[in-house]
Amino acid sequence: MVALDLPSLARRLPSRPVTRFAPSPTGYLHLGHVANAAYVWGIAGALDGRVLLRLEDHDRNRCWPEYESALLEDLDWLGFAPNRGTPAECRAGPSNFRQSDCAEIYRAALARLSDKAPVYACDCSRRDIAEDGGDAFNQETRYSGRCRDRGLPLADGIGVRVQLAPGPERFGDGLLGEQVQDPSAQWAISSSETAWGIGPIILLS
Repeated sequence: MVALDLPSLARRLPSRPVTRFAPSPTGYLHLGHVANAAYVWGIAGALDGRVLLRLEDHDRNRCWPEYESALLEDLDWLGFAPNRGTPAECRAGPSNFRQSDCAEIYRAALARLSDKAPVYACDCSRRDIAEDGGDAFNQETRYSGRCRDRGLPLADGIGVRVQLAPGPERFGDGLLGEQVQDPSAQWAISSSETAWGIGPIILLS
């Protein structure tokens, strides 16, 4: 693991930065989750920061209520106490810290994006994209643009894509420094990060 220069990181962040721990309740908490949680809470504590818990339950077929309940119980038992999105808040019912309860946040973010960049509807399945893009093991499958000019209506239950100008994106990584990539991002995740003012994303590598 690469050593993290905390003083340098602190200089690039606002005081008391907000980070997050965002497990998906698709199974029980495992040692990888625990190691990542220890890293997240440890760095947040060193920077006098705060930790937000967000449940990434966007995969409706694989996320089960019993896994979420077990995950919250394990966090309590392990002593990982988030400053926001506490287990008690998540147990109380619908919560902005659970992705499946945040439809309004995502609609508002999509409306803002639509004002600044062209968006279009897409009804491609993962199989369609794999067949068009030449699915390769352990590599990201490129989207072929099949729906870009089809003029499908934007509606519930259909995907939405944004048309970006070609070229790389540049961003700063607290561990690896400046990065230049041509990435794709999951809309719900990036919208949630923005809505809650998430700063550093702490991943164990």
